[in-house]
Formats: sequence, structure tokens, C-alpha cells
Amino acid sequence: MSGPRLLSVRDDPWVRARALLIARVAIVLYLVELLLNLTRPHLLPHEPALSIFYKLPGDSGSLGRLLSTPRLVFWCVLAGIVAGAAVQIYAALTRRRNGAGDGGRRAITLTWVTLGCLLLPFGLISLTVLFEFFPTTLLCLPTTALVLFLLRAVVRFARVSWAALLLAFAWGSLIVFGLGRAYTSLAYGTVYGYLGPKSGTDLGSFTKGLDDTINLLIVHLSLVNALIVAAGVALLLMLLRHRVTDAVTGLLLGATVGLGYNFVENVLIIKLYGSLGVFFGPTSGFEYWIREAIGLLGGQVTFGALVGAGIGAAAGVHRRGLLVGAGLLAAVGGATAAETLSGWLASELGDGVQVGSALDTLVVSPFFWLLPQLPFFALAVALLVTGIRSRAPALRAAVAAETAPAGPITQVEAPVLVSPVLRFWAVAGTWRAYDRATALALHRLQSAQLELASWRAQNDPEAGAEGDELRARVMRGKGVREVTP
Repeated sequence: MSGPRLLSVRDDPWVRARALLIARVAIVLYLVELLLNLTRPHLLPHEPALSIFYKLPGDSGSLGRLLSTPRLVFWCVLAGIVAGAAVQIYAALTRRRNGAGDGGRRAITLTWVTLGCLLLPFGLISLTVLFEFFPTTLLCLPTTALVLFLLRAVVRFARVSWAALLLAFAWGSLIVFGLGRAYTSLAYGTVYGYLGPKSGTDLGSFTKGLDDTINLLIVHLSLVNALIVAAGVALLLMLLRHRVTDAVTGLLLGATVGLGYNFVENVLIIKLYGSLGVFFGPTSGFEYWIREAIGLLGGQVTFGALVGAGIGAAAGVHRRGLLVGAGLLAAVGGATAAETLSGWLASELGDGVQVGSALDTLVVSPFFWLLPQLPFFALAVALLVTGIRSRAPALRAAVAAETAPAGPITQVEAPVLVSPVLRFWAVAGTWRAYDRATALALHRLQSAQLELASWRAQNDPEAGAEGDELRARVMRGKGVREVTP
């Protein structure tokens, strides 16, 4: 794919201003969490000012890393906040000195430097997990890449570019996981400080109030994750608003953000249960099976898709708040249910099954884990199918506009191009009648024609040169190998 089609981002002060607003809100919320944690009641012996620095006695291993934040990462976050504020002050002073009309490359650079200073340090939390548990990271890479390719391939007309998908994946793996973990690590100490035992500071009282704390923490994490996913999808849709942006675009971006989050979380959970399975029951192998195999499209992939679909559908309509709120509510409710109901259902209905048996491992436990997610997964699939069908009139109109006897799309090709079923059978029939290389050539030609149709559907007067490039690309494809459906 040519360079201009990779992301097609145009500099826009409006987009930069909203990106800065998202970063500032995220930092303000983090500072609020920090302040609440500093002022919490201290219940445990020798408890530090910030609960994230509390070390469990002995060699706590993975559990200690799960409940704490590395000091270096914490100080990098604070340094990033200070640096981002300094860059913003410098930008404001120079803009005032040079006049309000002074923008250009310097303003763009300062904006992205500020965003990097404010948000990227949180990504160090994710990178710490991925590199510290590098063998597990490598183990999760193939299945994650498979889902990423699936999200790319599921839509061919007005599809999301690879660059946009990779940005969405990076937002999920670095920002959503890192920022959500930073928020929730602080919230854990804060909530426990108020719900924990009011008398007695011995370690034996550590579990008092822990259940209520964890339940509130699940809701907190679900809400935080949904909001950060929504921020990332909104930012990407603003960057891509000159493209075809609708519920399908938002759904795919949201699912990809969720996939990035799932990737880092799964690495951590698989390693955690590998170290603590003797206490909790499940092993790392079971967690890999349930998270990276049968549950690959569940979790934050599904819930991120619902958030993204709500935001994408809200573009260009009046009742935006209702659609966005519905997506957020579904995501928060689904994530909370997945974490709480699955365990309750297993304990209430799975008594007759031996824990750890083949039936339990292959059927019962996966069923109870996936059951609360199934309605939300079905909703996401229904939204995807409905959204793809709603694009059909735009596809037919765009193909008709580019159809000409000797043009990039002929009268014979047009009916095949507007039908996903006919496109599939055209490629399959070509493979059967000729060979694999010919079928792949036809597939590439159809992809180029659909890219041209996508450009036509955008109706963007500023992208005329891009249309000429896409037409030339289609004609080159036809010239290399003449293929008819």
C-alpha cells in the first residue's frame, strides 16, 4: 500500500487541541488518585505514604509485582508530567511572543512532545511486564497477531489501515494497560484503607475487608479501562475523520485497542498463575488455553469493540451522548460481569465436576468463564454485520461512479465487487480453474478496486491526487495479469 494511504493524517489544530485535552484529563485524574492515596488511612505496619510502594513480607514474587508499581516507573511518570507541563508553558510563551498565527511545524512538534511526555511513561508499566516475562510474551504473540490479521481482513470496503490498527494496538497495550494499572494500583490502597480493619495492624487482619475492596476495584478498573479505550478510539477517529468513519470503523479500532490490552494482561495473568497456581488452583497452561485460545476474541476485545462502535456510530448524529454512553455502559457492565459472575457461576453450578479434570479444563471452566461474555460478544457481532450491510449502498454508488468500459472497474466486475459472497467465490473459482497465483492476483485486484471505491465514497475534494494514484494502481494490476471473475 502506498504511503498516502497508510494513515492519511492531516495536521489539524482542532485535533491537536483535543488530543492535549485527553492527555490533560488523564493526568488530572491520575493526580486525584495520587492525592486520595496519600490521604488514605494507614492500616498495615510500616505502611509507606503511597500504597504502591508497600512490599509484602518475604519473597512475594509475581503477587508483589501485581499489587505494586516499580519505583522507577513512578518517578518517570512524575518526571513526564513535569516535562509536559514545561513544554506547554514554553509553547504558550512563544506563541504569545510570536503572535497567535504562528503555528506550523513547531506547534505540531511541541504538541506531540507534550503528549509523549504525559502519556508514554505509563507505557513503561506494560513494557516492564512484557520484557520481564519475555518467554510468555513470545508465547502470546502468534495468537495475538492472528486476531490482528482477522480484524484487518473482516472488512474490505473502507477498511481500517494497518497504521491505524497498529496505533490502536499500541494505545491498548501501552496506554490503556499502563494508565489503567497506575490508576487501579493507587485505588487499591485507597479503597482498602477505608474498608480494611479499623483495629489491629497485624498481618493476619490483612484479608478483612479484602473481598469488598476487590469487588469495588473490579468496577473501578472496568470503568477506567472503558474510558481510556474510548479516549483512544475518539482520538483515532478524529485523525481519520476524512476517511469513512462509522460504527464499523469505531468497532474495529475499539476491538484492536482491547486486543492490545488483552495481550499485556494475558502475559501477566499467565505468568502470575504459573507462580501462584498452587494457591489459586488454575495453572499457567490453563490460563493460556482459556485466554489465548478459546477466549481469544473475548475480554477487552469484545468490550473495546462495543465502546468503539458507540463512538463511531455517534459521529455525525445529534444524540451522541446516548450512543457513547450506551457503548460505555455495555463495556463496563460486561467487564464487571466477566470478572465476578464467572467465578460465582462456577462455584454454584460446577460442584459435581472434579477440579482440574479434563472435563473441567476443556469444557466446564471455559464455559462458565465465557458465559457472561457471550451476550456482549453476540451484540458486537450483530453491530459488525449490521454496520457492514449499512455500507452496501455507499459501496454500490462508489463502484457505479468508477465503472467504465475500459476503466478501473468494468460492467462485468461491478456486480461481483459489491457482493462479498460473489467476491469470495470468484477467487475460489479462479483458484480451482487456474492456480493459486492467479487467485491471489485476482484478490489483490479486487482489494485495489475496493480501495478506489473507498476513496470515492469519502467524497473528499482535497484527495483528488490520491484517487488518480489508486486508479493507476488498479490499471497496473490489470496490466500485469488479465483476470476475469
